[in-house]
Amino acid sequence: MHIYLYEPRATRLKGLLEELGDAAWDPVSVSDDFFDREFDLVEGDSTDRPILLAENSETVSQIASLRQSGCRNPILVLRDERDPEAAMAALDAGADDDIVRPLTGLELRARVNAIKRRFHGHAAGSIQIGDITAYFDGRDPDVAGEPMKLSQRELAIFQQIALAAPRIVSKSVIYDAVYGMAEDQPFDKVIDVYICRIRKKIEEMSPSGDPHIRTMRGRGYKLDPEVVSLADQREAATGAMRVTYTPGNSAALGAR
Repeated sequence: MHIYLYEPRATRLKGLLEELGDAAWDPVSVSDDFFDREFDLVEGDSTDRPILLAENSETVSQIASLRQSGCRNPILVLRDERDPEAAMAALDAGADDDIVRPLTGLELRARVNAIKRRFHGHAAGSIQIGDITAYFDGRDPDVAGEPMKLSQRELAIFQQIALAAPRIVSKSVIYDAVYGMAEDQPFDKVIDVYICRIRKKIEEMSPSGDPHIRTMRGRGYKLDPEVVSLADQREAATGAMRVTYTPGNSAALGAR
């Protein structure tokens, strides 16, 4: 998971980068320029990528500037010691959370996940969509009660679609969440390949054989199980009962 990190103290930055990396984060260190150049790094569709600000004399103004620019990314402040008044000022300025060290990467992930799911309108840590139970704490989803094993990339893509369900998620949002500012960015067609793999896994595990993920041409993807109409259900039931009549078969029968 990508995260923007602002830590102006070089003595703290290296250790914090290592700690985040050990917890499977992909931190992107930013400088003061991050707040002074039209905020182009946080504009557009990358609203799920959190911003972690180490406390400094400009924390409140930095938060206010980000929010005034239209930034909707989760913003978390990291402090060396408890300071209720400073925390209140940061939260009032637009921060989503104010955390005191020591902090583990796993706790940070849980806090970010809680902020993201509330942003997308999910109060609980999981949702049920058709045959799928999607979790927002990093776990693989369940399909018909059985865990579906996903690779790290597949899970990152699936969670972007699940968070927005049943709304459509553009390919650019998914791509940015998975690859972000990585130097070795692949072509965006790789998202189609991963989506195909995920759909196949769901299809194989779903009792209905429904892949659940819909491709909306030119718009993106959405997690939306197939809905079988009452007429289709009746037709299926009628078909199951029907017996084909052949000459010589005295039992000319079936539902008519």
